[in-house]
Amino acid sequence: MKKILGIVLGFVFFIAGLTAIAIYWTFYQPLPDYKATIKQTELQQPVNIHWDSHGVPHIYADNKQDLYYSLGYVHAQDRLWQMTVSQMAAQGRFAEFLGEELLPLDIMQRTIGFWRTAQKIEASLADTTRRYLQAYAAGVNGYVHTHPDKLPIHFALADMDPIPWTPTHSVALSRLMAWELNLSWKSELTYAHLSEELPEEKFLQLRPDNRFLPRPVPTDTSDSLTASLLPLLDLDRQLRTITGSQGIHQGSNAWAVAAEKSSTGAPMLAGDPHLGLGMPGKWYEVHLNTGKRNLAGATIPGAPMLVLGQNDHLAWSMTNVMLDDTDFFQEAVNPQNPEQFVLDTLAGEPLYENFTLQREVISIKNQDDTVFTRRLTKHGPVISDIYPQQELIGDRVVTMKWSGHEVSKEVEALLTMNWAQSLEEFQQGARQFKVPGQNFIYADKAGNIAQLSLANIPVRSGNPILLREGWDPGQDWQGYVPYEELPSEINPDRNWIANANNPPAGDNYPYYLSIYWEPDARYDRIRQYLTEYEQLSPEIFRQMQYDAHSLYARDMTQLILPVLKQHDQQFETVISYLENWDYSYELSETAASIMDVFLLRLAENTFQDEMDKDAYQKFIEFSGLPKRALMRLMQYESSFFDDVTTGEQESRNQIITRSMEEAISFLRSQYGAEPFEWRWEQLHTLTLRPPLFGEAVKSGEAPTSLKLIVNNLLNHGPFAARGHGMSINNGEYLWDAPYEMVLGPSIRRIIDFSNMNYTLSILPTGQSGNPFSAYYGDQTESWLNGQYKFLYQDESFLDRAQHQTMKLVPEQEG
Repeated sequence: MKKILGIVLGFVFFIAGLTAIAIYWTFYQPLPDYKATIKQTELQQPVNIHWDSHGVPHIYADNKQDLYYSLGYVHAQDRLWQMTVSQMAAQGRFAEFLGEELLPLDIMQRTIGFWRTAQKIEASLADTTRRYLQAYAAGVNGYVHTHPDKLPIHFALADMDPIPWTPTHSVALSRLMAWELNLSWKSELTYAHLSEELPEEKFLQLRPDNRFLPRPVPTDTSDSLTASLLPLLDLDRQLRTITGSQGIHQGSNAWAVAAEKSSTGAPMLAGDPHLGLGMPGKWYEVHLNTGKRNLAGATIPGAPMLVLGQNDHLAWSMTNVMLDDTDFFQEAVNPQNPEQFVLDTLAGEPLYENFTLQREVISIKNQDDTVFTRRLTKHGPVISDIYPQQELIGDRVVTMKWSGHEVSKEVEALLTMNWAQSLEEFQQGARQFKVPGQNFIYADKAGNIAQLSLANIPVRSGNPILLREGWDPGQDWQGYVPYEELPSEINPDRNWIANANNPPAGDNYPYYLSIYWEPDARYDRIRQYLTEYEQLSPEIFRQMQYDAHSLYARDMTQLILPVLKQHDQQFETVISYLENWDYSYELSETAASIMDVFLLRLAENTFQDEMDKDAYQKFIEFSGLPKRALMRLMQYESSFFDDVTTGEQESRNQIITRSMEEAISFLRSQYGAEPFEWRWEQLHTLTLRPPLFGEAVKSGEAPTSLKLIVNNLLNHGPFAARGHGMSINNGEYLWDAPYEMVLGPSIRRIIDFSNMNYTLSILPTGQSGNPFSAYYGDQTESWLNGQYKFLYQDESFLDRAQHQTMKLVPEQEG
């Protein structure tokens, strides 16, 4: 990562400052003509694309084949570079286009096997689905073919051409998204490593709540194999930074109320998925119309399905189930034949089987090709081959079993759900949705509300958070939970449904789901709103999505104030701010800054002396781990509060006092002696950066010309940002790189079924990935201020709103 600039930008020396921008603008004229009539050879009938004032396309086609072709066309027009980065990630082709130093990322991606899995899924699709994906891919390629002079500037900077799009790329994109939302594997590796580093008594204090583990919980064991896997966390972090998928929570909020609890007399639904924030954002909004039927919502550029949306009859949003759908298996290798592993030992003697070997060539820019060999057992790929450390693994290897390696049909599921006209039809599509595990929050015009938790939930025995023994068939997964037994809730008597990455089932649910839930702060705050109001309005829904109140901060404040008051003269000002705080992370709040700087110092003073530096960094990377642990430990006098590097016995109160002293010292040194200057807006900022180039300019080796282009043209920000990782309005920052916001509401949507003509929505960026476009970041200010736009979703749009019309016509038409 330190040399990423040299990796990706061998061409940039050619660019002399901002002169290149003037040349690019003069000769390439990259902006679309929204009033053009454009011939396309693969269209069957003419298509009208009406562009609204925010660059949202309203696509009117006579058939779905042309509809999805046109969707591919507009995705390529506005987001081609973003789609290209996803192609490189899915196929493991970074080194081919950007240089040798990104080869480790390609090896990781190919070892996990996104592309191979996508190929198997694509081969299993129904003919109709495949035709739609082919039409979409033809639309992407059709745009590139007819507009070689309108490619994004990113291609010139990277000195590369677009990669032809295929249906397999669309399928692979869904698996990439599933991996982005897969949180459990990182936490399991961290916990496994800590189990080796810490005495058992201390390790058990760090473990998440055991309520959701099977009974009884097997005794924890130590195994140095986990150390061989820790570099995967660093490699995954690099990939997420490059692709703009930073942030660890990867959660969401979503809720729905029935007509009885709605001020409009009809169901309402709201959703705001929390994902890494970059430039452009994850989502691309569209309105599709065919045969008098309407479908509107959010797509991911690269695939034709609406992931979040509504049609004339129903609407849905999603939250992450936080499912533990990954296990690591230690495999024993035949000491006489390293090409074999132990299949089982049930007969008293080992039964061996050959590793499956899959060889492929990796191209490297300006270098000779290299051959990559992927090894597999029945459990999955040999993940320890990514960073083989023979001194640690000896005659064993580690494989990874992930439900995402199974063939499942999320593309077909979403296409069915997109056009469903009832809850029953929606559930028909739901049966096919397996990966990633998602809670679908649903509402419809008929008055139904529901939560459907859809996932491939592994059925497993033993302790699910430790390495499993690959030679013991009893530790293998025993299939998946049937659809009929998945958690669900339909039309509850309380007339509301909500999820904020909390458990979707109660303690008595017979199958293990996870222990990696988010702290309850967001869900409890949502529940406060839904229970305290007899009826909720769209305006209250807006207020909820913008709410920056942290129940976590409330509980922590109440725990530390009695200790601080024992030193009331020393902490007089801090006590005053905390006592008068409403626990909201508003821009003007000084108490918010005091609390968060204190929390980071508290974590450091509590945990770092017990862990090596690398272990501590891994522990705080997923901030949910230290947040949960701190809240538990603050309830009693834990041995963690004793600083093992001193000869004294430190107490909980001493660590609280020390941490607050250090927090005040930091704030004074950074922002001055006046607490008024410590406002949250001073610390908590957001800069929206493009994939690849946003990280490149952070290198000390970045040339001034590149910095000028990226910082003044491609980046957007910095902006002061309200909210917090523990508030409904999520504003997560990385604990090892505070306090810049990296994750938050990637879109906000509110649907009121009393008026289905439009949806309220807002993006953190805009529709276009082209920095010269008026739709590049045009929604950011509204998003920051909690404002919304109208996304019209029927023909009334043509009469109500300003628009420009682009026509795509078959080649033979004049």
